[in-house]
Amino acid sequence: MFKQSRKAVSAVLALAVAGVVAGSWVAPASAAPGQVCYFGECGSKSAAPASGQSSNQAKSRLLSQHGSWKAVLIGQGAMIYDQFDNGAKFAILAYPEGKFGLLLSHPEWHLKAGQPTEMSIRIDGDVYKGKAVANEDGMLEVDGVSKDLLKALYNGRKGRIEVGEYGFDMTNLADAAAAIDDVVAHMERASR
Repeated sequence: MFKQSRKAVSAVLALAVAGVVAGSWVAPASAAPGQVCYFGECGSKSAAPASGQSSNQAKSRLLSQHGSWKAVLIGQGAMIYDQFDNGAKFAILAYPEGKFGLLLSHPEWHLKAGQPTEMSIRIDGDVYKGKAVANEDGMLEVDGVSKDLLKALYNGRKGRIEVGEYGFDMTNLADAAAAIDDVVAHMERASR
């Protein structure tokens, strides 16, 4: 099974948004005792590198771009992301074992690793609430995203993410759906 460090995905997101597509794929850390299942689902995955594989060995590449949304293949997984006008970045992470996660960053944030934060995502009137946790790079991370939220992101027209006093409007969710389609098609071909 493909496993790498969590830190690499933050680096890939930062590099990818800057226009450089290089880095490696990561899997979320194993569930800790008493872990809260963010946005509906939890999974136990290891963050340790696979034997003989460094965190820089799995290269990433741009699969497609639809509007402002980009689909990037990273090792055996993928990331679908967008950047907002204020410099914030939002990513949907697709792990090779079929789980999904989210990342959200903002250039003004100075969050401590492990800091939990309330987060809500409104898509066409439906609201999904939960906790995101700051990773070691100060990005908010949501592990184990529910299928309901993913379906809403895929089928939605517009959405809004709210974290404290910060709000981020997603107006091009059809472009996100097209990028997701590309990732799903690629992963299905790769699994044959």
